[in-house]
Amino acid sequence: MSGWIDAHVHAFGGANALAALQVIEQRFGYDSANFLSVEGMDDAAQNALAIGWKLLDPDHYAFGGLHHRFAYDYAAEVDTLYAIGLDGMKMIENKPTERKKWNIAQDDPSLDAMYTAAEERGIPFLVHVNDPKNFWVADAIPDWARNAGYFYGDGYVSYEQILRESLSMCKRHPKLRVCFAHFLFLSDDHDRLRRIMDAHPNLWLDVTAGTEMYPNFSADRKSWRRFFIDYADRILYGTDNCAPMEGEDVRIAEVLNNLERNFFQSADPIPLWDDTVHGLDLPSDVFKRITRNNFLRFAGARPRPIDRKAAAAYLSNRLDDPRFRLKDREREILAIIRKECLHGDNVSSIL
Repeated sequence: MSGWIDAHVHAFGGANALAALQVIEQRFGYDSANFLSVEGMDDAAQNALAIGWKLLDPDHYAFGGLHHRFAYDYAAEVDTLYAIGLDGMKMIENKPTERKKWNIAQDDPSLDAMYTAAEERGIPFLVHVNDPKNFWVADAIPDWARNAGYFYGDGYVSYEQILRESLSMCKRHPKLRVCFAHFLFLSDDHDRLRRIMDAHPNLWLDVTAGTEMYPNFSADRKSWRRFFIDYADRILYGTDNCAPMEGEDVRIAEVLNNLERNFFQSADPIPLWDDTVHGLDLPSDVFKRITRNNFLRFAGARPRPIDRKAAAAYLSNRLDDPRFRLKDREREILAIIRKECLHGDNVSSIL
């Protein structure tokens, strides 16, 4: 691998979404991509899809996730997924919708043993924390976000509380290598994010686009360019590309991938919806670190190989455990990936 690495991709739908995601990543020119399991959104097929993603292409990475359908040992689950060959862990639990659903704070004591085990094993975490601040403000939230159910009025934990809990976790586990996605939704507060980065040297960021992020960078281009240079070793490139994708989603992906791919290389104007932003024109060494080298330091110089026998056993246990209350779609995906673990050389023929 010598080119771009996409640190932040997803797949939903059926098992064939993996092949569709592969096509999307190739279309936009990424050498490798990191699948992030969102089991924490109550999808018990996500870790199976993570395994399948790595079977599809040995140059791919994948981070596992936690489910919350019944109580179990989180630390043991992380050890199991790492032994299978996943490269790290994804947490979605502090997206405000999931924070409300599960009521698990990022620094909840029930997670401490998991974090400690990850510190000892060197297992990286990529964590979603919050959403854009205006999603809590009734007269400022965009219509598309309100229509999608992302207004966080009564009954939701505040932005500030979720941020405090997440930074508390970083402080309590200073050896944990953790990346907060979407620039921690602080692209409107350069000075505060600098203070956070200085206070928590184990904290990384990814630049996976939120609707507000790149216009905010462009509005204070000088300050943010300096930020990217100063913290060039702790920033990852990501896109949030996902599959299946069709219709308007394809157009949106084209706009965002074009934006992100050009933003760091050039100072030229870049179209974004009905606006224009101006890129940061970063030095070439900084650009290379953000788009490739940093991820290799964060997640490993090579993707970890899948232990097919161990992965098949893990999936069999899920299929046989009635506590999962598997939906038909989940059961089908687990069975397909298990079959490939047991009998296949690759998954290209079935996924």
